[in-house]
Amino acid sequence: MFEVPCEEPESEALMLDEQAQQIKNQGGGCPLLQSRNFPCLAIALGLVALLCTNAMGQESGQRTYGKVSVEPAIDYSNGSAVYLLTPTKAPFPSKANPVATAPLYLPLYPLTSTVVADELNCQPTNCDHVNVLPFPSPVYGVLPGTDQRCVDFNGGQPCSAVKGHDHLVGAAKTKGDFNVAWAVKLVVFTPTATASEINTRITTLNQLNALVATGHAAVLDTPVTFNCSITSERTYELGTPVVIPFP
Repeated sequence: MFEVPCEEPESEALMLDEQAQQIKNQGGGCPLLQSRNFPCLAIALGLVALLCTNAMGQESGQRTYGKVSVEPAIDYSNGSAVYLLTPTKAPFPSKANPVATAPLYLPLYPLTSTVVADELNCQPTNCDHVNVLPFPSPVYGVLPGTDQRCVDFNGGQPCSAVKGHDHLVGAAKTKGDFNVAWAVKLVVFTPTATASEINTRITTLNQLNALVATGHAAVLDTPVTFNCSITSERTYELGTPVVIPFP
């Protein structure tokens, strides 16, 4: 669907297996997922759950005040707005038992998507995590490791540019999968995804599962797990917007 200056893997399954392994491989170099310090930024900073049930708002970007970070997110049960808070010095990674964790999905949108960037929970310029896709993807457009975006946000390894991402979480009030600890999972479109699917924002777990079932999207595990606490929309409004220097 998109022309890129690279050879595609032998199969989509092989490509996704290799990408998942790259993300899991701490020693193999996915700096985006390994460090909390700029420019090699961690996914987890600022990702924790709030259970508001408002209609999904249009806020975009991480905000900080005092020693906490707050971000907008989406309750994947019904697509409503929620907010995520974490202390900036919270233990990282979480030591939680895997059975006591809940998934936090990050759907990432390519630059070619017509999804409005200002409506996404995070953009590369206003959140300090997942500023790029930490591996090259033909759907998102392959960037060499020398590209400044890969240099600044992926340790000089090949990457792909993204328009932004959302945070999909389960909320206890809507009977979602909610727990004290969150396991971060990247959601990426595959080469078989249609333009319509790429141009449509994923706001519910049912929608996500349907894309995965058809092979048009893939859920990739990451080594990131972190603990959470609950806050309010007012907490988000009190914060100072984060500005990330992005090339």
